[in-house]
Amino acid sequence: MTQHQYLLPVRWIKKLPVLRNLIWLLEAMIIRSLIWALGVVSIQRAYQVATLVCRILGPVFPFTPQIRRNFTLAFPEKSEQEVMQLTRDACANIGRAIVDLVQAKRIWEEREQRIEFVTEDGFDLSEIAGRGAVFVTAHVGAWQLSSFVVAHNNLSMTTVYAPETNPYLHKLVDNLRATLQCRLVSRKGSMRILMATLKQGNVVGVVSDLRLDGGEPIPFFGVNTPSNTTAARLALHHGCELLPIRTERLPGYRYRITICRPIRPHDPTASVDMKAKQMTQEQLGVFESWIREAPDQWLCVGRRWPREAYATPG
Repeated sequence: MTQHQYLLPVRWIKKLPVLRNLIWLLEAMIIRSLIWALGVVSIQRAYQVATLVCRILGPVFPFTPQIRRNFTLAFPEKSEQEVMQLTRDACANIGRAIVDLVQAKRIWEEREQRIEFVTEDGFDLSEIAGRGAVFVTAHVGAWQLSSFVVAHNNLSMTTVYAPETNPYLHKLVDNLRATLQCRLVSRKGSMRILMATLKQGNVVGVVSDLRLDGGEPIPFFGVNTPSNTTAARLALHHGCELLPIRTERLPGYRYRITICRPIRPHDPTASVDMKAKQMTQEQLGVFESWIREAPDQWLCVGRRWPREAYATPG
C-alpha cells in the first residue's frame, strides 16, 4: 500500500480540495471491501482475483502513466510494445502486493510449506547477534514479507513505514502491517528510534529504493538521481552490517527470502560521506540487478528519477 490516491490523481485532489474527503471515503469503502474479500478466501484464490482485478483496472489507475515512464527510462532498449506489457504486468503485481499484506498472517503460519530462507555465500546470521544490523530491501517481488526472516532467526527488528494519507484507511492498513512480525514506526521522526534500536543490538529495516530529493546523486540504471544514504550511514555509525534482503515469488504461491552478502566500504580510509555514498551505490546496484531479473515485479508508481531525465529525447 502506498501514499498515492487510488481513484484520482493527487493533482486533481489539490485542484478540487472539496472532493478530498468524498474521494477518501469512497476509496476506503472500496478497499475495505476488497481486503475483506481477499482475506476470507484461500491464498491461491486471493492472488488470482487480485491480479485479475488490478490487471483490468490498470489502464485507469492514476499512476499507470508514471509506471510506463519509469520502465521506458530504465529499459531504453525495449520496444514500446514491451514497455506496455511490462506496465500491464506491473499493475497486476499491485494486486499481489495487496494480497501479501492481507494474507501475511496465514503465510507466516504456513511458512514451513511456503517460505525458503537462504543466506548468500554462507553468511552466518549469528554474527550479528547483539551487534545490530541494517536490513535494506526494494519494492521488488514480495518485499513486504522480508521481515519474516527476522522472526525466523529469533531477532527483533524495527522498520520504517509511510502512513496512509487517507485517514479512513490508516488504522486498517496499520492492523494489516501488524502481522509482519516486526515493530513498525512512522518515518516521520523515526531516526532517534532507529539509532536506539541499533544501540540495543537489534535490527533496523528500511525500504530504500525511492528517490529522495536533496539526497546524494547516485546512478540508478545509469541515470544520476538523488538517493537516500541513511541505511549506509546508520550501519557505519554503529559499526554493524548493511544486508540487502530479497523476497522472490516462487511457483505454487511460495517465496524465497535471501539474506544477501553484506555491503561494506570499498575504501576503509575514505571519509564517512564517501563510504556512505559508495555503499549506497553498491546497494542500488543490487536492487537494479533484482529489477532486471524480474522487471514485472518492480512496483514503482512514483517518479523515480529527476524530471529532466524523463525529458531526454528518445
